[in-house]
Amino acid sequence: MIKQLLWVFVVLLIGGGGYFFLERSRPNDPERLPIEKEWAVDTTRVLKTDIQLALNLSGKIVAAREADLRPFVEGRIIEIGNNFHEGGTVSRGELLLAIDPFNFEASLADAKAALLENKSSREEVLVQIRKSDALSESYKKQEELRKLELERRVSLSGEGIISKKANDDSNIAYLSSRQIRITNDYETKRLKAKIKRLEAAILRSEVKVDIAKRNLNETLLKAPFDGVLTDISVAIGKWVNTRDYVAQIIDNVNLEVLFHMSDEQYGRITSLGELTGRPALVIWQAGPNSIELEATLDRAEGEFDAASGGVWIYASIHPNNKLKVLRPGAFVQTKTPDIVYSNSFRVPESSVYDGNIVFLFNDGRLEQRVVKVLARDGAHLIIIGNIQDGDLIVTTRIPEVAPGLKVRTNLEPSQS
Repeated sequence: MIKQLLWVFVVLLIGGGGYFFLERSRPNDPERLPIEKEWAVDTTRVLKTDIQLALNLSGKIVAAREADLRPFVEGRIIEIGNNFHEGGTVSRGELLLAIDPFNFEASLADAKAALLENKSSREEVLVQIRKSDALSESYKKQEELRKLELERRVSLSGEGIISKKANDDSNIAYLSSRQIRITNDYETKRLKAKIKRLEAAILRSEVKVDIAKRNLNETLLKAPFDGVLTDISVAIGKWVNTRDYVAQIIDNVNLEVLFHMSDEQYGRITSLGELTGRPALVIWQAGPNSIELEATLDRAEGEFDAASGGVWIYASIHPNNKLKVLRPGAFVQTKTPDIVYSNSFRVPESSVYDGNIVFLFNDGRLEQRVVKVLARDGAHLIIIGNIQDGDLIVTTRIPEVAPGLKVRTNLEPSQS
């Protein structure tokens, strides 16, 4: 048994030694060098140019004018205009409703009668004044003659030619003629003062006539401008007063678009000068069709909107036949020219890493460049930096992107 175990041990020892000898004597394999990975990429050839983008902003149509319609006088409605209904289109000056004019016609007739009466009284007084003026000349001459007669008799009385009684009679006649002349003068002044009172009364009567005429005219409520009627709330036979709301009219000819502009956008636009007068294009998507309307930036609201971080802008839409189907409240897109980015490049958004790095394709390797993003144009960016005309910028996103990475492009370089 011991011999058998001894032979097994010897065999194992010989086998192990042989394996060790063979392993040590085995020739070494040559080292394998790692194979460098090559990335297939797309590129675009850039050109430096002046680029002007358009600000694409959302907005809605608003009416430049709208008014709540109320009657100017009270009364019973006796007539309704043909277009006085919900959504009715009316023209400026078109009849909307009529109020019973009977009481207003009576007031006008009464005011005219009072005016005529005052004018007649003035004419009567003027005749009296002319009569008084004519008598005044006669009374003056009589006074002068009586005075001369008195002076003559006083002279003769001193010489004893006439009696004292005759002298007294002459003095009484003179004083009587003087009193008549003075009384007539005062009467003339009184009549002239009465004329002034009558002229004031005539002026008041003329004002009452004008008011009565205006009230009569305002029994007819007419459209103040071209527009569309909404919120109709009256009918024939209803009694209305000046506080009653009857309808609203919205101007559908002079329309505006209201849209929001961020602080940054507003700052760029106004850096070029006044906001007012800049062109804009309004696009209304009406079902499968779109309607384009020209507009002009008109004004900005008085203060910035802290909640939205910007300001609301109004643009006036140019008159167009297409406005007939457009209504306030419609949502639209507005395009207006942005500033010009001089000597800049337009590249796909995918070509920019970390917000300010691009990679050039240079002889099969990536070359890193630092750039500055000026603006966004949809899926493209406007950049400037250490880039030259004709450079090939890699547009494919590479997870392990790094300078010097080996790349290849099988596509014909495109031109941005």
